[in-house]
Amino acid sequence: MPGTSRVRSAEDSRARILDAAEALFAEEGYDATPTSRIAERAGVYKGLVFHYFARKIDILLALVDRVPIEQIASLEAEVVPGDVPATLGNVAADFDVWYTRSSGARLILFREAATHPEVSGALAEVNAKLIGLVRRAIEGALPDPAVPEGRRTAAATTFAVALLNHAHWRDVGLPTFDLAGVAELLGAGLTA
Repeated sequence: MPGTSRVRSAEDSRARILDAAEALFAEEGYDATPTSRIAERAGVYKGLVFHYFARKIDILLALVDRVPIEQIASLEAEVVPGDVPATLGNVAADFDVWYTRSSGARLILFREAATHPEVSGALAEVNAKLIGLVRRAIEGALPDPAVPEGRRTAAATTFAVALLNHAHWRDVGLPTFDLAGVAELLGAGLTA
């Protein structure tokens, strides 16, 4: 069918443009990457870039859509009843798998959130989903259901921040910290 190959070709061109933009934005940053470089890396004419994406910011937003944010909510870390640190270790392992899969687009999310409000909303969604995941895991692991709500929320938020920082620092070559130690500290605070 002749129309099918054109559709496939259009999808392929759009995907190549996004792949090229993802690589360049991750390497050089959004603002430092002209659309002509994206077209060159994708092997397409610059006009084709603007055919699919009217503005350069539309490319960035399409890349944000590539970050599998919803997958965070569907992660089901193994809960170890009565052992918050072990459960948080399982959350960290599952999160690391997600984090590794979302590579370039995720790096762009972190890099560009400070200067592009369109992107910061997606990063806020990552944070919220991650806090929810950690919270569910803590709830399942806590031996004492009477732990105050504020303490549970603080622990979930703290571990989510630790996960994101640990992974991001590792990506950019900064020294990381003992994530298991953070889990131990939080576990002790929740069971004290």
